[in-house]
Amino acid sequence: MSSLSRWRRNERSACSARAVAVVAGAGLNMLVNTGPVLLFSFGVFVKPIVADTGWSRTSISSAVLYGQVLLALCGPLTGFAVDRFGARQVARFAGPLLGLGLAMVGLLSNSANSFVLFFALSFLLGAAQVPVTYVKAVAGWYDAHLGIALGFALMLSGLGVAVLPPLSAALIEAVGWRTAYLSLAGFVWLVSVPSVQWLLHEPPREARLGAAAVHATARADVLEAPSGVTLRAALRTRAFWLMALGFFLISVVVGAGTWVLPVVLSDYGLKAQQGAFVMTIVGAAMMVGRLGFGALLDRFFAPRITAAVFVGAALGYLCLVAGISAWTVPVAAILIGFTLGSEVDALAYMASRIFGRRHLGAIYGSLMFCFSVGLGCGPALFAQLYDRTGGYQAAFWAAALFALIAALAVCGLRERDLRFGA
Repeated sequence: MSSLSRWRRNERSACSARAVAVVAGAGLNMLVNTGPVLLFSFGVFVKPIVADTGWSRTSISSAVLYGQVLLALCGPLTGFAVDRFGARQVARFAGPLLGLGLAMVGLLSNSANSFVLFFALSFLLGAAQVPVTYVKAVAGWYDAHLGIALGFALMLSGLGVAVLPPLSAALIEAVGWRTAYLSLAGFVWLVSVPSVQWLLHEPPREARLGAAAVHATARADVLEAPSGVTLRAALRTRAFWLMALGFFLISVVVGAGTWVLPVVLSDYGLKAQQGAFVMTIVGAAMMVGRLGFGALLDRFFAPRITAAVFVGAALGYLCLVAGISAWTVPVAAILIGFTLGSEVDALAYMASRIFGRRHLGAIYGSLMFCFSVGLGCGPALFAQLYDRTGGYQAAFWAAALFALIAALAVCGLRERDLRFGA
């Protein structure tokens, strides 16, 4: 075997190993992204904070909206940063800054206003610890199997949703909500820093490998020369705005659901840890959605199956409309969790297939702006409707309607829109 042949074989093997490592590194950081750590754990903190401080439920719930708006505003900037500097360089700062924000919430929140300030600031500091960064990292290595690769990478976010709320509830009961936030900060640092250092790699480029290198990386599906449209061109398309509308509405639905389920069960007299168990159901369904839906994206027309999942979320809320019982809450948790596990996969996959990967960070970050605003609007909307009506029935009906409109918006995407398919 010639030295050139051996070099090619070694290069192929190294690229394959690095591609798998990138999926693992992205997954570990998704375990401790802003969603599981801040947003989806917040429901178990609400009543203990109110009981300890006397602050109103509505006032502290507004922190989620402000935080998500800040996160949304940073979405396009995060996208531009990963396009310009690479996902690995951005990820070096993302996790540590999110941990810093969590520590500030626990140490410096001395009033309702200061809690809102520092909680929202945590979203701002963790603006890069979001799917935008890690979708870009994975998309640089995979093409034909992009859906399943994203499914594996994003699946651990579901594990975070399953584990962190019950863990937070146990910490709150043992050491109080302030120390619980400090503990979460330490966990973020412990997971993020080594995983970025040892597992994330920038995708190889032709200029880096040399002119003699062949495109012999099929096993890792490495992309040597990504193509795609610019953000400005994407903003002029019908497909962009259909996706923006659909994913904004569905994020209102899932953001509200993950906030309200522990609160509703707590209102019915369950202890915090018992109420938090529903988030374990949500997280388990989210993991199934992330992995299973990712595989389906590689096989079927993505907008159609995405719309079907959104309809499932509407059915989950209609179960809650029927009443809070031993069967309606778990069914709703499963359907909402599956949707939560599918929507980020679907958004990333369709963005890459519709607009290409050259400017995926900027375009995906802009779409995540709409998605992040929706996640913040959900809890705030439900809290306002609760104050006005004394219950959540009107909120459940509104969420079901939003999910159906989101499904219709996604159904408006056509096969010719996905022109950058594998």
